Amino acid sequence: MDIRVLNYFVTIVQTKSISNAAQALHVTQPTLSRQIKELEEELGTVLFHRGSREIQLTDDGQYLYNRAIEILSLVDKTASSIRGSENLAGDIYIGAAETQSLDIVARAVKKLTVSYPNIRIHIRSGNADDVLERLNRGVYDLAITIGPYDIKKYNHLSLPNRDRWGVLVPKNHPLTKYKQPSLADALAYPLIVSAQTTIDESLLAGFGDYRIVATYNLLYNASILVKEGVGIALTLDGIIETDFKDSKLDFVPFAEDNLDSLQILWKKQSSQSGLTKKFLELVREELK
Repeated sequence: MDIRVLNYFVTIVQTKSISNAAQALHVTQPTLSRQIKELEEELGTVLFHRGSREIQLTDDGQYLYNRAIEILSLVDKTASSIRGSENLAGDIYIGAAETQSLDIVARAVKKLTVSYPNIRIHIRSGNADDVLERLNRGVYDLAITIGPYDIKKYNHLSLPNRDRWGVLVPKNHPLTKYKQPSLADALAYPLIVSAQTTIDESLLAGFGDYRIVATYNLLYNASILVKEGVGIALTLDGIIETDFKDSKLDFVPFAEDNLDSLQILWKKQSSQSGLTKKFLELVREELK
């Protein structure tokens, strides 16, 4: 597939018609129509439902659109990193777990962006499954994860983890009356847990019966379920603010210490850009 034709396809979808896309791309409508027809023939499928006023994608068309957005973004990111490698300008994409222990990373970001105003850092939140998938595809330059990871696949830079495990509960929940509740105490209630695939083995392994009623990727959405009484959310402290006057939630820390690792990961078989190397250098300085 030609990158130029993928850009044509994406523009058609986003402008909702071939005529609008032709105007935006400064090409003729027949040329654009022919390029899309040749793309469909190359892929052996139909990308658009013909006959409607606005462009309607087929299932294959929607799949190609989602992938094309990622491909074009990766092309732009790669070109930007190469162009900016000598004078340190461009973009760094980081997928990160939600944790208040990222203050070291934040200080490194500040130093980098102050020293090199033409660098932009893009932080995308998600659990380990989400961010590692995008790291593997090259969408992210780095991933910040909590817990176990594949040491054969990734290089790492360890970060100090000061987070506490606990539960997000409604105000006046029975667990708020405990002096030092344990994870076992929380398992008596319906649970809302991270959708990360390692959550059961790393946190709940070895316990008896418990009931998971919902999962989440980002805690804010889980906090709404907690407010409505769906269940209590297993999470880390400091992600959702609960100390303000009108808060309807409380965070209850567990008596057990948090032994989960926190690390920055990058693929072993990938070459880092000058921007990424400089960023990691600054993080190492903050760790001293």
